[in-house]
Amino acid sequence: MRFTIDVDTGGTFTDGFLVGDGNVKTIKLQTTPHDLTVCLADCVKRAAEEFGISVREMLLNTDIARYSTTIATNTIIQRTGAKIGLIVSSGFKDSLYYGQAKVDEAVYSIIPQNMITTVDEEIDNEGNIIKPLGKNEILERMQSLIDTGARTIVVSLKNSHINRAHESQIKDVIKEEYPNFYLGSVRVFLSSDVSDQPGDFYRTNAALINAYVHDSLVKYLYKAEDELRQNYYLHPLMIVHSHGGIARVAKTKAIETYNSGPVAGLSGALYVGKLYGFGNIISVDIGGTSLDIGVIQGGSYTYDLLPTVSGLTINVPMVSISSVGSAGGSIISLDSSNNILVGPQSAGAMPGPACFDLGGLEPTVTDADVVLGFIDPNYFLGGKMRLNKDKAASAIERKIAKPLNISVSEAAYLIKENTDKIMRRNVLEAVAKQGLKPESLADFAAIIYGGAGATHCCGFTNGLNFSQIIISPFASVFSAFGSSMTDTLHIYSKFSEITLFDGKNYLSDYTKFNSTVNELLEGAQRDIKGEGYSLDEAKYYLELVMGDEGLSGVRIKSDKLQISSESDVRQLCSQFNKAKKQITGVSEDRNRVVIYTTILNALIVMPHYEFKARELVGKDPGGAYKGQREVFWSGEAGYQKTPIYQRESLMPGNVVTGPAIVEAKDTTYVKPGNYSLTIDKYSNGIIKEVKP
Repeated sequence: MRFTIDVDTGGTFTDGFLVGDGNVKTIKLQTTPHDLTVCLADCVKRAAEEFGISVREMLLNTDIARYSTTIATNTIIQRTGAKIGLIVSSGFKDSLYYGQAKVDEAVYSIIPQNMITTVDEEIDNEGNIIKPLGKNEILERMQSLIDTGARTIVVSLKNSHINRAHESQIKDVIKEEYPNFYLGSVRVFLSSDVSDQPGDFYRTNAALINAYVHDSLVKYLYKAEDELRQNYYLHPLMIVHSHGGIARVAKTKAIETYNSGPVAGLSGALYVGKLYGFGNIISVDIGGTSLDIGVIQGGSYTYDLLPTVSGLTINVPMVSISSVGSAGGSIISLDSSNNILVGPQSAGAMPGPACFDLGGLEPTVTDADVVLGFIDPNYFLGGKMRLNKDKAASAIERKIAKPLNISVSEAAYLIKENTDKIMRRNVLEAVAKQGLKPESLADFAAIIYGGAGATHCCGFTNGLNFSQIIISPFASVFSAFGSSMTDTLHIYSKFSEITLFDGKNYLSDYTKFNSTVNELLEGAQRDIKGEGYSLDEAKYYLELVMGDEGLSGVRIKSDKLQISSESDVRQLCSQFNKAKKQITGVSEDRNRVVIYTTILNALIVMPHYEFKARELVGKDPGGAYKGQREVFWSGEAGYQKTPIYQRESLMPGNVVTGPAIVEAKDTTYVKPGNYSLTIDKYSNGIIKEVKP
């Protein structure tokens, strides 16, 4: 039997999606924040037990292991990153190239102001060295940072995206003075290695974040890979990147793992959407720590060319994900006017919600779901974890019900209602961010997942009028499932301004464009061979960041790697104008059209799980009926006896009408009276509002 392993570590739970010759095992267990390699190893161990074999036998026969993680995100949130020293060009210590007198204060949460120093050098906007560097000055500045406590050095000099000579010189001098075999050796990160895009301020931010989280990633990822190898795993551990592909640990920059879990989930949403022919998709991931929303248009991800990470804008493009702290583990509180607040703080995995009975005292969304009867405390994670309903009720009573002078059940319902409103608002905000209006959601399918996704689906989608609402049977471990849909993707880019159309004439000399692509292609092929793949396994395509006199940052895709005729140039200009019209509503062929950045993508397709269509057996869900329990549906109706169904026992064609609760081993579907759940031929759950 051959296996694939996909694991996603979130802030509250670690999820596994493991496949052996088409047979799927899904695993959900608590994250171990003290050492994330523990929950990864536990996930693999439990899956091996379910397959009935040893860990070593399973790993020996595993073709690929993919991993997505919140390590980078958590390091930034908790401010537990490396002690950084920063070297910038003279005259920019206070502004960090921001263009104003003072830099945004968010920078100083990553690096104290006294850990920033300058060197006297200058490279102009054309890449010419105007003022060379001196070795003695480098050593002096370096020593001052070391004496102040820096153990990681970031070098970010002006215009280094055009000419990196001075950054490289500083690194060479530091490594000569502090070689690796010295106890006092320090790590050095160059901004030109992290990003080759224009924008010195954004590149500096990117380099700072990359260096800040690097040590945490190294500590866990290499350890995780070593432990897999010690148990006979023969291949590299592959890491999900924020651009939507995977790469081995050694080819992963720390910053590329930011939001890797949510991006993996979006990859799964793209695959599920394709099953139904949907190119426009809204993905909504409600986990324990965060609510993550993604938008897919025309069958492609949407990208942030200047994403924001913890308040810092960076020029490392990432798949666009909107994340907020409204999820199952979000802590509930009251503001000064006694309005209910949901998050952004989370109870996390330890101590977790009050109902986890691990010492948590603050009420959470999950506690409210338990009190309302949505979640059976004796069947959480399929009965593998027992919840304490009394602790949940006590926390809600103490923090919410008593101050508001209402009953515990009314307070829990108020929490549920406010949570759904916040989720709905955040979906609309994420949609608006992509230039879409609420009425356009009729052209989008919603794919809902995460441990709390099915529980709150009907509440927050009410009134959004999606064309289809889909919940996968793997919804609770969907980011791990989505990881199984990712492929090895290496991205190589170069900033090189090339005018395709000057307003009168089209480009006639193709040398600069073609030589730029060839340079990137050489690097890609070198890495592909170094990783043990054959060159014919790779598929290549270009993404060009383009602009004109009124618009920049437009990203278009091209499968053609070379320009050989005016027709090729016209085609690229036409693609740009079409993309511009989608963004602005205006297409102007007479404007100057420029390529700013050429990006080469090298894709190697990996093994994927595939849904198999099954025969529909009829609407009656009686074979999955488990019994009844009291569920609080509204303040007016109070608790009502409600039918309970087992999700895994529902067959394709079965229809469950509300009010009803459908329990899976790792999530719970809550169906009010005006909603139905239909299991389709792929075993996906289709949610529909039943019109009176």
